[in-house]
Amino acid sequence: MPRSILCVLILALGLRAQDQPPQLIVGAKILAPSGTSWLDGHVVLIQGPRIAAVGPAKEVAVPADAVILEASGLYLIPGLIDLHTHLLLHPYDQVSWNDQVLHDSLEFRVLRAAPAAKSTLEAGFTSIRELGTEGAAFADVGLQRAIRQGVIPGPRVFTATRAIVATGCYGPAGFDPRWRLPKGAEEADGADGVRRAVRRQIAAGADWIKLYGDYRRRPGDPSTPTFSQAELAAAVDEANSAGLPVAVHAVTDEAIRRAVRAGVRTIEHGTGASTATLLAMRDAGVYLVPTLAAGEALARYSGWKPGEKEPARLVAGRALIERALAVHAAIACGSDAGVFTHGENARELELLREYGLSGAETLAAATTVAAQVLRRDDLGVLRPQARADIVLVAGDPLDDVKAFRRPVAVWKNGQLVLDHRGGATAKEAVAFCKQFLGHYSEGRWDRVRSAFQPGALIAASYGDGRQEIVPAEDFLKRVTKAVEEKGLAIKEWISAEPRVLVDGAIITVWAPFTVVAGESTAQGTDVFQLIRTTEGFRIVALTYTNRTVPKAR
Repeated sequence: MPRSILCVLILALGLRAQDQPPQLIVGAKILAPSGTSWLDGHVVLIQGPRIAAVGPAKEVAVPADAVILEASGLYLIPGLIDLHTHLLLHPYDQVSWNDQVLHDSLEFRVLRAAPAAKSTLEAGFTSIRELGTEGAAFADVGLQRAIRQGVIPGPRVFTATRAIVATGCYGPAGFDPRWRLPKGAEEADGADGVRRAVRRQIAAGADWIKLYGDYRRRPGDPSTPTFSQAELAAAVDEANSAGLPVAVHAVTDEAIRRAVRAGVRTIEHGTGASTATLLAMRDAGVYLVPTLAAGEALARYSGWKPGEKEPARLVAGRALIERALAVHAAIACGSDAGVFTHGENARELELLREYGLSGAETLAAATTVAAQVLRRDDLGVLRPQARADIVLVAGDPLDDVKAFRRPVAVWKNGQLVLDHRGGATAKEAVAFCKQFLGHYSEGRWDRVRSAFQPGALIAASYGDGRQEIVPAEDFLKRVTKAVEEKGLAIKEWISAEPRVLVDGAIITVWAPFTVVAGESTAQGTDVFQLIRTTEGFRIVALTYTNRTVPKAR
């Protein structure tokens, strides 16, 4: 067979690429709108960054070019939301908070934050609220931008920048007072001073304003209220004027009451909230974000082990949840990840469940309730026009809270960012090859061109012993010209069962083929290596061998 025709055989194995095709998730049990049960026989159609349809398989109109994603045996839930994270911190049992703030450079902390963001996303948390950079200036705004532009993978980030504290009421503390040390948050005093701080942080890119309503005045002291009622009111008024909500760190009952009266949106930690104060929070529409996982992590760092008598910190957290549930206060998921390892955010959900929330309430805390906190009706739900933030988990999370620890696949904005479906991935890789052969036989060269990852190579071994390795782009230009000049009709198909190896991010397919070009017939094997990008599969390397089949006499 002429060499130019053989080249076409290679390209026939390329598939898809251009803009992201529609995706149809089939076979999974899908969380019902009630959030308390599962739908069988339903599918989810993703188009672009949004959900296009959720419904019975027979009733959903599926585009002809949709990619079918098999999810049998898995449970499909909305992307999870963590309302209290610190990407710019890492576990305190590795490096103390003081040392991170005082010793680690801003550049180092940002570089550490990048893999933390990836781990968070791959854990199924597709949105986070970053509640303070802890001395890292406005680095969260830069992280948010890098994630939005695809520079690094990570969840959708809502920023709070530096946070605001009263002078002398935050760390680092306990050092010789002669030295002026950098602080973990911006200090401000008086109503006017607090307003100025709010304005500065909004101008720098804050989506939320975070205030410290109480804190320890000196190392070892108990927390006491810091900002006055007038200062809190001024901060909330200024933030609301710009359309921003306010979160307040508060563990004392008095500080929580002041924050509620000032009109804040969330209380962080809230350990000391009395029943009366929780009732006031409920009536004012203020959400409790208890950060139980951080408290447990700190207890572990102090030597406590599960099974032992719980220290006062854990007893207080358990009692807080009991009081909140008793008065129907709204509880939302916020873990304080950074105190402990990023990517283990689901520990907060495990503790909420252990401390008394039902399975449905626990899931809602990280989906619908958290989305209400963010005032985002397109997050935390599975419905048409919602953001296609989706997680497949192994196990029923309404029954088994540990299922949150077992994400199998994760979508953010319609992009498949984690896929551990194994056999399903192999089936899709084979379907990729077969589907493209149809496009190739129809002469759809735009699909061929877009199938290769930039920099891809093609290695060819011909029946007469010739071999070559060339960039796919150069090869394609040569092939396209040759095919157009000869005007040949070419049909190719996979002629035997392919073999597939899924090895991490690389999928290798061995595909025996038969091709008919004019009066010539050839057979051989294509071996191509794929990666799954946000636009679908891409070929990174392709090797083929072939031989011409003699004509029958």
